[in-house]
Amino acid sequence: MLFNCHTHTHHSHDSAAAIPDICSAAVDAGLSGVLFSDHCDCEYAAYTDYIRLFSLCREEFLTAQRDFAERLQLTFGIELGDPLYMPSYAPKILNALPFDAVLLSVHAVRYPGSEAPFSTISFEDKDERFIQAYLRHYFEDMLSSVQTFDFDILCHLTGVLRYIILKYHKRVCMEPFLPLIEKILETVIARDKTLEINTSALSSPNGFLMPDETIIDTYLSMGGTAFSLGSDAHAPENIALGLQPAADILRQKGIRTLCYYKNRKRIDYTY
Repeated sequence: MLFNCHTHTHHSHDSAAAIPDICSAAVDAGLSGVLFSDHCDCEYAAYTDYIRLFSLCREEFLTAQRDFAERLQLTFGIELGDPLYMPSYAPKILNALPFDAVLLSVHAVRYPGSEAPFSTISFEDKDERFIQAYLRHYFEDMLSSVQTFDFDILCHLTGVLRYIILKYHKRVCMEPFLPLIEKILETVIARDKTLEINTSALSSPNGFLMPDETIIDTYLSMGGTAFSLGSDAHAPENIALGLQPAADILRQKGIRTLCYYKNRKRIDYTY
């Protein structure tokens, strides 16, 4: 039974999912647990009351935790996005509520003229030179983030590729970024954090894990051992998307334990 460490509810700007519906879908899918990890994208913190949003989410979470106590383990978290845009806000939101887990992500790259979330950028007319420069900024931002901020799980390390490759069908040469990726993984290991295997891109034809097997193998070769699984579901029907195939791939690589978090402490489980 697998624990999904990355889901979103209607308290995220890009989801309409009700918490009880997510829980019911998780039970039906045979999951052992779910981490609710709604978005807190720091570039919007100046005019978004995230503390209020997460307080409301926690009220609904506690009700669901009671209602599903005998069928599902539920934990309460946050996806801390783009903290480099407002560094002082990250500790403020993390200290405001008793989160079980903090996911760290990059959704908007500090690339001059293209600082909007990459999910809103059209890469259709972008040439290879732009894409290579943009990706370098993406991984540099991620490295700065994992070096600087408090977190537990680094999520969708290669998340931007879901848009560049799958949505806009651009070819990407990853070789120039491997040294940066290795530094990111080195930092995750040195700080005793967890690498998420995000399965959301498997919903697309020719989809892939984020990060892919090459990066997973690099992480293992560097001594990395801590993995979590996350479907990044924004709707109940995607609650278990790709989790079992991802778990099977990790098992083939000799990984016998995965993890989730409770009270900011990592808990390993066999699968």
